[in-house]
Amino acid sequence: MNKRYEAIDKTIEYGMYAYIFLMFLSKGEGIRNILIFGCFVLWLMTLKHRKNLSLLKEPVSKWCWVYLGTVIISALFSIDPLYSLKELRDDPLKFAFLFPVITTVISDEKKFKKTVSVCFFALIFIVTAAYYSYMVYDLEMLKPNTALVHAWHGRFGRYLCLLMPFSFILYFILKRRDLKIILTFLLGASVFALLLSTSRTGYAAFIIIVLVWSYHLSKKTVINVKNAVVLILTVFILSGVSAYFIFPDVSARIDTSGTHIYDLNERTQIWRSAGHAIKQRPLTGWGYGDRIFHQEEPYTETPYIEPPVKGPHNVFIQIAFHQGILGLIPYVLLLSIAVATFWKAARDSTGIKSYMLVACVSIVIGNFIVQNMLSFSEFNHLAVVLGLGMAAKGTDENSHS
Repeated sequence: MNKRYEAIDKTIEYGMYAYIFLMFLSKGEGIRNILIFGCFVLWLMTLKHRKNLSLLKEPVSKWCWVYLGTVIISALFSIDPLYSLKELRDDPLKFAFLFPVITTVISDEKKFKKTVSVCFFALIFIVTAAYYSYMVYDLEMLKPNTALVHAWHGRFGRYLCLLMPFSFILYFILKRRDLKIILTFLLGASVFALLLSTSRTGYAAFIIIVLVWSYHLSKKTVINVKNAVVLILTVFILSGVSAYFIFPDVSARIDTSGTHIYDLNERTQIWRSAGHAIKQRPLTGWGYGDRIFHQEEPYTETPYIEPPVKGPHNVFIQIAFHQGILGLIPYVLLLSIAVATFWKAARDSTGIKSYMLVACVSIVIGNFIVQNMLSFSEFNHLAVVLGLGMAAKGTDENSHS
């Protein structure tokens, strides 16, 4: 690649770093869109110079394209086709642009290190905003509530569980002991922020993430898995107990868990209503777009008639409703194949490539499987995680350029 195209490639690379940092902010949607679409256009300009385009034909990539195809089919068979087709311009189009760019551009160890640093600084920025909001605005639970960063506790928990696994990689990059001590302190503050957020799905995802990392490192003989799991979970539990007795709002939230577990915080009623609607159009669903879930038509032939006020808070039910079995099966296969592919590649590799793959596996299981059973997630976040996983899988460990 000549200097002209190298400059374009560098522009795309830093555009993706900027996007990853900005994608957690509540402001700057226009800037994010410019980064996505601008970088994609530049990527198309350099397409003939890329030697790793075969990554876009591998099983994970193929199932990404299959799933996006089901979204288009869902829009065509929608009860409101014009609305559904307009909605394709948002998350589906962003996914289609982000995934191939990240997969083929973030393609070596130096870029992985920069990506990890970006994720870490994004984590610290969000956590700092959360602590600031908690202290200044006297919030019931810790969450960011500023002009730049605003998220409910559940979404805040998802952000932390997406960024922390990448930040863990810094332990294997940093050489200086003092920097590792600072890193430990900051990650500890992030874990405590997760506890104070009282996001129960966040707790579950974090435990899954710890177990995945511990199992992988034990297989690499880096640590003793039993000791690592016991230590981390003990610290997590002791911190939780401390938060329970020190912070009344945390104890009140935990005390109500027993009551909420029977109806999953009022979700089961919504799921039953959605289930009846899904039975009416099981193959292609009712059409793509959140608004359709709250329209009356899907529920007129069900015992509930009135549409739910809240969303389904379950990505799998949401996909079955909007895209039917035609969308649900490819989505489940996409996640399953991504976990299996990245895990095998992590087991067969070393260094930062291995750690990037483990981070992606832990996030897919923790965020996009466990948390998504009781919550929802941003589709563009999945594009970033899968793109980084595919980029790591396609990296030659002997290449450090």
